[in-house]
Amino acid sequence: MSSLQDINRVVEMIERDAWLDLFAAAPDHVRDGLGLASVAYAGMGLLGCRALPITELNRAMAVGIERELLREDLEAAVAWLDANATAWALQVSPIVRSEIVRDYTNDVPLVATGTGWAKFVRTDAASTPLRVDAQVTRADRASAAVFGRTVANGFGLPAECADWFATLVDRPSWHCFLATVDGEAAGGGTMYVRDNAAWLGITGTLPIYRNRGIQRGLLDARIKVAVAMGADIQTDETSQPKDREDPGFASYRNQERVGFRRLYVRPNLKRPQ
Repeated sequence: MSSLQDINRVVEMIERDAWLDLFAAAPDHVRDGLGLASVAYAGMGLLGCRALPITELNRAMAVGIERELLREDLEAAVAWLDANATAWALQVSPIVRSEIVRDYTNDVPLVATGTGWAKFVRTDAASTPLRVDAQVTRADRASAAVFGRTVANGFGLPAECADWFATLVDRPSWHCFLATVDGEAAGGGTMYVRDNAAWLGITGTLPIYRNRGIQRGLLDARIKVAVAMGADIQTDETSQPKDREDPGFASYRNQERVGFRRLYVRPNLKRPQ
């Protein structure tokens, strides 16, 4: 059984690798249309998207996880983000105790914005049986376009993103799932697997099908496949809700319902407005 410290490192690094590979998968017209850029630097994953100023697509991931960072590393990362990203965030896990990282973020300054992201993990092979109002199947070439549109529309993203997500259906290490209700696409989710870890990210549900267990069904299906593949560490993240009335609480609760436990809340460090 992996130690908690090892698990904390694994969940940060599998998320980093999944997003870097997602950006690498973007077709040229998507990359050009959205202004996408990405790079692995000093153990960090750096993402930029000029057209969409959302944190998911504009950030530094796994900061100080793979190795101790020098101040020059952080300066170079921030310079890259300034040149390639919009409204970007430096995501520093609370497991990182580096004085260099702390001092640098204080000097810039970079401050915690919003409520942060809750990082979840599950290591239990058992999956709790769920009753959901959907049929969940693996997406394939025939359903790739529908899968891409469904996920993009679930997040309210532009049309280019549909083509982007569709490319993941045939991509190594990726596993894509489509949820349907009465034969109509209702939601979709992806999973990136490497060695013994699986990242269950990018889960989108169409607005008219929300609150019907679609997200839970997609999570459960991916967990079962991950376990069958020997990926005994499964991880995901979602916004940390302010309270139970926060709209984001539904996603948080769904994580718990399928057996995830929260490891920590990771702040999004940004320049003050």
